[in-house]
Amino acid sequence: MTRLVLLLLIASALVFAGSQAFGALRDLTRRRAAPPAPQEDAMPAPFRTIAYIVLLALMAGTATGLLGAG
Repeated sequence: MTRLVLLLLIASALVFAGSQAFGALRDLTRRRAAPPAPQEDAMPAPFRTIAYIVLLALMAGTATGLLGAG
């Protein structure tokens, strides 16, 4: 009985891996056929840098206990 369960488990894993591989190949062919998606307006570099610095400061302050619930 254990051998049967093991065989079914391995067979289902192979089927799952095969379906994922075929799905990935299908997505690759779709990407080549489809036109590139238009890029949305990106945030200017200085604003992005400032936002990252503020985010890092907030994360560090929360992690060290200086910010947040006392």
